[in-house]
Amino acid sequence: MDGSRTARPHLWKVRRLTRIRAFVGVAILGLVLAAALGPLAAGAQTASGFDRVTIADNLFVAAPGSDLLQHNVPNLTVQVGGQTLTADYKGFFERTGGITRWGYPTSEVHVEESGALTQYFQRGVVDFHRRPDLGNIYVLERRLAWDFFGGGAGGSPDLGVERGRLPNNNSGEQSGPWGHKVSNFSVGGVRTGFLTFFDSLGGVDAFGYPKTEARVDTNAPGTVHIASATPGFVRQYFQAAVMEHHPGDASPVKLRLLGDDLRNRKYPGDAWRRFRAFNAAAQAAAGQTLTLEVVEYTPPPTAAPTAAPTRAPTPQAAVTAAPARTPDRIVVGTRDGGIAIFDGATWSRFDVNSSALNTNRVNDVLTDKDGNIWAATDGGVFRLDRTGSGAGFRKANTGNGLGSDDTRALAGLQSGNTLWVAHDDQGATSYDGSDWRRFRPDNTSLPSSDVRDMHVVSESLGRLWFATANGAALFDQNTETWSVYNTGNSGLASNDLTAVDVRGTFWFGTAGNGVSQTQNLVVWETFTTAEGLGHNDVRDILVASDGAVWVATAGGVSRYANGVFTTANTANSGIPSNNVRALAEDSQGRIWAATNAGVSRYDGAAWTSFTKTHGLASNDTTSIAILPAP
Repeated sequence: MDGSRTARPHLWKVRRLTRIRAFVGVAILGLVLAAALGPLAAGAQTASGFDRVTIADNLFVAAPGSDLLQHNVPNLTVQVGGQTLTADYKGFFERTGGITRWGYPTSEVHVEESGALTQYFQRGVVDFHRRPDLGNIYVLERRLAWDFFGGGAGGSPDLGVERGRLPNNNSGEQSGPWGHKVSNFSVGGVRTGFLTFFDSLGGVDAFGYPKTEARVDTNAPGTVHIASATPGFVRQYFQAAVMEHHPGDASPVKLRLLGDDLRNRKYPGDAWRRFRAFNAAAQAAAGQTLTLEVVEYTPPPTAAPTAAPTRAPTPQAAVTAAPARTPDRIVVGTRDGGIAIFDGATWSRFDVNSSALNTNRVNDVLTDKDGNIWAATDGGVFRLDRTGSGAGFRKANTGNGLGSDDTRALAGLQSGNTLWVAHDDQGATSYDGSDWRRFRPDNTSLPSSDVRDMHVVSESLGRLWFATANGAALFDQNTETWSVYNTGNSGLASNDLTAVDVRGTFWFGTAGNGVSQTQNLVVWETFTTAEGLGHNDVRDILVASDGAVWVATAGGVSRYANGVFTTANTANSGIPSNNVRALAEDSQGRIWAATNAGVSRYDGAAWTSFTKTHGLASNDTTSIAILPAP
C-alpha cells in the first residue's frame, strides 16, 4: 500500500471528543469498547482486517442515466477483534448533506488498507478507521481530502495555511486553529453564501476547518490554490473540501470533485475500473453479509526521464515561423480565404473549392466536442469534419432555420448539444440538432437585434450571456428568465458591447470605452488606455488558464495580470498588425491572436507570426479556435 493512507492528517491533533461530532456514526457501546482495544490479533483477522460485516440498513443511490454511478450507502454492523461496532455510512451521508455535499457514491464500501473501510463519493471520501491519537478507537469520518492535494499528505506539495494573509472583516464564524472565518461574504465583499452552505451541510463534520479565507484565487506563488483550476473564482479551502462561487448560477456554491481527484490520483489511468468496488453494484438488502473487496493497486514502473538539453532563453521579439509540433489543430477563419488549419508544421485550407463552404468569407469559427468545425459566414452556418465534408444551415421561409443567413458569432457544443448563433440584424438562433429557436427583442427580452458575442456559462442549465449593441443579457433557458445589464442599472462603461467572457469574474468589451469587469454584478470597474489598455476599441476577451486576461484591441493585444496591463503591438513585439480581432488558448497555454495581417502565437517568451508566406490561406483573419488532434 502507498503512504497516503498511513499519513492521513487529523483534525489538528484534536483531543476532545466533543470537537469531533462525526463520532455519532459509531455506536456508543462500540466507542466504549473500542477505546480499550489494543493491536489487532493477526490470527483472528481476514485480509480485510475484519471478522464479519453485515448490512443493518441501506440506501441505494443511482445517478439518472448512468450505468456506472449505482452504489449502496449502507449502515454496517462490524465485528472486529471480538467486538461489535457500527459504521453508519448511510446516516453520515444523510446527516451531512447527502448528494448536495458528497455527490453520487462512486464506489462500494471496500478495504484500501487492512483494518479500515473506505467509500468514495464524487466530492469526497469517508473512512471507518482507527484513530491512534484518540486512544486507538474506531471512528467514521470524512477523509481530509484537500490535505491530500495541498496539505503535504500522500506526497502532495504542502501549501500549508494562509495565515492572516487576507483578513475577512465581514460577519461570520471563526473555526479551527488557524483563525480563519466562514462567512457569507468574501474578503472583497462578494456575497458567496459559504457560511449558510457550510452550516446546512454538517459544518466541520462535513468540511473540516477552513485553511484560507474566501477570496479570489490568483494562483500566485505562496497562495493556497489548485494549479489546474481556473483562477479568478472566489474559493475557500477547507481540510476536506474546496468551495467555489459561481455568481451566474442558480446554485452559486459549488464543491470541487475531490473524491474523483483522489480516486484518479490513487488509481491513475482509470485503473480503478479494474476493481469491482468502483463498478456499478446491485442493490443490497438489510441482513446481508458484506463481502469486502480488498483493493490493492501497484502502479506500473515508469522509465526514468531523459534530461532535456539546456537552451538559452528566447529574447522578447518576433521570430520567423518554425515548425513546432502540437497536439492541437489551430483553426483560423479568414475574410477571403475560407478556413486555414495549422497542425504545428504545415497549413491546410478549406474553401469553396475544397469543402462544404459556399463562401470564403468566414466571420467566426467554433470547434465542438465531436471534433467538428463550425463556420459562421454571410451565407449561413456550415459544419465541417476534418476532411472538409459537411453540411450547410441557412434561413428557411417556414421559420425552421436560422433567423438570418448573416451570422456573426458561434457558441456552445462543448459538452451539450445546442449551437448558438449570433446575427447582426436578427438577434440570435439556437439549434439543438432538430429544433430551431429564434431570439429577438420582439419575442424575448434580448436588448438588441445586433448581437456581437456570446458566452455559455452552463450548457447543462442552458445559461449564456449575450453582448449586444444595447447592453448585456444573461438568459436562463430552463427557467426562461432574462437579466439585462446596461449603463442605466449597472457599471458598464457603454451599452455598445463587443465581447464577453466569464471565468469567475465578468468581463465585457466595448466599441470605444475599454473593458468593464465585475465580480458580483454590483461593484464594477472599467479599464481604458488611461490604465494601460492598448486601445479602447475592444474586439475580443480571453481569460486564460493561468488567470491572466487577454484583450484584443485596435491597438494590439493587452494582457492584464496582477493589476497591470502590458500590450504587445507592432512596435514592441513584431505582431503583424495592431488590428487584433480574436484570441484563443491552446492546450499548452500558448495564446493565439488573429489580426488583419496574419496570426501570431505567444509562448510565454516571444511572439511568432504566420502569414501567407508560411502557408496561411489569407492574411485577413477574423477568428480562431482550437481543435484537439485526433
